[in-house]
Amino acid sequence: MNNPNGGTYGYQLPSISPIAQKLLALYPLPNTASTPITVAGGFDGSTNYIQNVDNSYNSNQFDIRGDEYVGKKWQIFGRFSWKNISVANPTELLLPSSNFVNQYRMLVASATYNFRAILINEFRFGFTRNNNGNTNPFNGQAFAQTLGINGIGSNNLYFNGVTELDFNSVTSLNADRLSSISKSNVFQYTDTLSWIKGRHTMKFGMDIRHVQAVTPLGFNGADNYGTFDFGSALFTGNDFADFLLGIPSTSFYDTVSQDNDGRSIYYNFYGQDTFQVTPKFTLSYGLRYEFHPGYQDAAGDIGNFDPSVPLSGRVVYPDGKSSLLNPGFLANFNACPNLGSTQGPAVNGAPCTPVLSASQAGLPNSLRTTDKLRFMPRLGLAYRPFNNDRTVFRAGAGMYNVTTLGSIFYALTGTIQAGTQTFPNQESSSGPAYQWPAYTAGGSGYGAPQYGTDYFGTANDIHFHDPLAYQWNISADHEFAGGVALRASYIGLRTNHLVWAPSYNDMGYSSTTSALDRPLTDRPFPNWGILNDRHSSANSLYNSFQLEARRRFRNGLTFNSTYTLAKNMADNQAHQQSFADENGGSRATYYGDRSIDYGEVYGTRRHRWITTALYDLPFGRGKQFGKNWNKFAEGVLGGWRLSNIFLWQSGAFITPYFSGGDPSGTGSGIIDGRQQYPDRVANWVPANQNAQQWIVPDSFVCPGDPSWTPGSPCNIGDSSGTLPPIGRFGSSRPGSVTGPGMVNLSTGLSKQFAFTERLR
Repeated sequence: MNNPNGGTYGYQLPSISPIAQKLLALYPLPNTASTPITVAGGFDGSTNYIQNVDNSYNSNQFDIRGDEYVGKKWQIFGRFSWKNISVANPTELLLPSSNFVNQYRMLVASATYNFRAILINEFRFGFTRNNNGNTNPFNGQAFAQTLGINGIGSNNLYFNGVTELDFNSVTSLNADRLSSISKSNVFQYTDTLSWIKGRHTMKFGMDIRHVQAVTPLGFNGADNYGTFDFGSALFTGNDFADFLLGIPSTSFYDTVSQDNDGRSIYYNFYGQDTFQVTPKFTLSYGLRYEFHPGYQDAAGDIGNFDPSVPLSGRVVYPDGKSSLLNPGFLANFNACPNLGSTQGPAVNGAPCTPVLSASQAGLPNSLRTTDKLRFMPRLGLAYRPFNNDRTVFRAGAGMYNVTTLGSIFYALTGTIQAGTQTFPNQESSSGPAYQWPAYTAGGSGYGAPQYGTDYFGTANDIHFHDPLAYQWNISADHEFAGGVALRASYIGLRTNHLVWAPSYNDMGYSSTTSALDRPLTDRPFPNWGILNDRHSSANSLYNSFQLEARRRFRNGLTFNSTYTLAKNMADNQAHQQSFADENGGSRATYYGDRSIDYGEVYGTRRHRWITTALYDLPFGRGKQFGKNWNKFAEGVLGGWRLSNIFLWQSGAFITPYFSGGDPSGTGSGIIDGRQQYPDRVANWVPANQNAQQWIVPDSFVCPGDPSWTPGSPCNIGDSSGTLPPIGRFGSSRPGSVTGPGMVNLSTGLSKQFAFTERLR
C-alpha cells in the first residue's frame, strides 16, 4: 500500500483513524469464506458473511360501525377502520433491522335527512390517513455526534440516519436515512340532495377534498450525515485502507431541514337528472364541474422550469422562499445575477436564465396553472322497445376528469434547492488535501460553474392539464328463458392531456456526429444538462367489443362469462413494460416527436375471456341425490358448493429495446440514457413458436449497423466515432411483440355447516 505522505506501508497500516474505528463497529467480522485470505493474495471478493435475520410480517386491524335512526327524519351512520402492518426489514451490516410500518386510519360518517319521501339530503364526512415507511431503533444523531467529523455531529441532524461509506472492494455502508415515513391524508366532505319531481329523478351535490402528501426530502446520499467515497483508492491504492486512514476521495454534504409537504383542496360540483320521457324511453343527463389546483409545498421546497424563454428558459420558485435556493446549482445554468432580473451576461450564446418568484412569473405557488373551466357533460339513453325489462338498448357519452395526485407534485421537490456540496480530495507531495476529522479543505464546495451539467428532475408542464377522458358506449341486453341474459357492447374511450415524460434538452437529429461530441450550442438550452418534465399533452384511444352472458342463481347454478376484444393505443408509454401510471410511463424517446412512442398499451390484452361460476353439487337433502340422507350423511356429503374462475387471455404487448447507443444523434440514448428502439426487419413470430423460442432473434436489429449480431451490444452513435449516428430512431415501436398468453382455472370446493338456525 502506498503512503499518502510518500513511500509505502507494505501490507500493514501504522494506525487507524479514530473515526474509522468507530465506523468499523458497524461492520461484522467474516463468518464464512469460499477461499482462504492471504496477505499476498488479498481478498478475492467472494461472500464471507452470512446471517439469517428476522423478516416477519404482522397485521392487526379492527372495524367499528354504528347506525341510528333519530326520529322519523334522521338516519346517522358511522364506521371507523384501523389497520397496522409491521414488517421486520433487515438493514445492512450490523445496523439493527428497521421496522417497515403501514398504518391506515379511515373514518366515514353520514347524516341523512328526509324532508319528504321525494326530497332527501345526505351529508358525508370522511378521512383516509396512511403512514408508511421505515423506523429504526439506531440512534443516528447520537452516533454522529460521537464520530467526531468536524461540523457534522454539531450541525442540523433533522432525521435519523447514518453516514454513507462507498467502496468498490467491500460492501458499502449506504443505509442513509434510517427512519423515513411518508404520509397521505385525505379529508372529504360531500353533500347530495336527491329530489323526485314527476318523471324526473334529480341529484345535486358537492365533493370537497383536502389532500396532503408528505414525503421524505433528500438530495444526495446520507445528506446531513455526510457521504464519503473511497472507491477510487486514490491514496493507498486500496479503498478500504483509505477508509481506515480517514482519507476519502470525495466528500459530499448537504442539509435537509424539512420534508416535502404538498397540500391542495379539490372542488367538485355536479347536477344530474334521470327523465322518464315515456314508459319505454329514459333519458339521463348531467353536468359536473371540477377544480383541482396543483399542490403547494408548506416549506417551499419545490421549483419548476419554464421553457418559454428561448435558449435559457426560466426557473420559478414559491414566493418568499429564495433563501432555499442553491447558489451552486444556479451558477451552473448561468442564472441571472439578481433574482427576479432578466439581465446578465450571456454564456454559450444563451442569455442568463431568469430566476423568478411565483408572483413575478404570474403563477400560483403551485408553480403551474390549473384548468378553471373543466365542465364535463354526460348523457345516457335507455330504450325498451317491447315495454318490458327483457330487452333494453342503451347508449351513453360523457367527459370525465382523471385526477392526478401527489406523485406529480413530488417531481418538483428538491430541484433548485438541491444544495449538495462536493469536496474532491487531492494528492500532493505533502499528503492529502484533507483527512478526517475534516471533510473539506475549505471553500464553498460548489466550485467554478460547470455549464451544461445541471440536471432538472423533474419539471411540470407550466400549463398543466389534468387528463380528460371522453367515453362513449352502446349496448343491447336481452334476457332469455331460464334466467340467462346476453349483453353485447361497444365501448370507446379517448383520453387527452395524458402525462408523458420528455426531456426538453433533446438536440436535433444528426447523421454525422455523436451527441457526446456536439457543442453545448446544439442544445435547445445550452447551459443546461438534462431537463426532464412531466408534460400533459399525450393521448390514448381505446376501442372494445364486449359480449357477456350471465345466469341468475337457479337450480344451484349461477355464472357470468365475458369476452372482450380490445385495442388500446397511446403515445406516452415509451419502453414501459407495465401500465403507465400518472407519471406518464418511461422517459419519452424524443421531445420533438411524440409519435415515435405511439403504440399498443402494454397491459390491454387483445382477447380476454373470463368466467366465474358457482354450482351447488346435487348431493344432499332436497337435491337430486341423497334426498333422504340422515344427519350424518348430510353433514359429511351434502351441501357442497363448487366455485370456479376461468381466465383465457392473449399476451401483453412487449416493447423491444436496447441500451447504450444513440442512432438518432439527439443524445436520447447516451446523454439521458433512455432506451432505444431497434429496427424491425422481419416477421418476429417463428414458424414453430414455443416458450423456448418466442421470437425470431434477428427480426430486430441494431439500426445502421449491418454487422450487428443478436446478443452483441448496439453502440451506434457513441463517442468512439466508429459507428456514427444515422439521424433517426429505430423503426420498432411500443408493443411490437405480443407476449405469451394465459389460461388459468381456479377451482374451490366449500361447504357450509349449520349448527343451529342462527349459527352457521
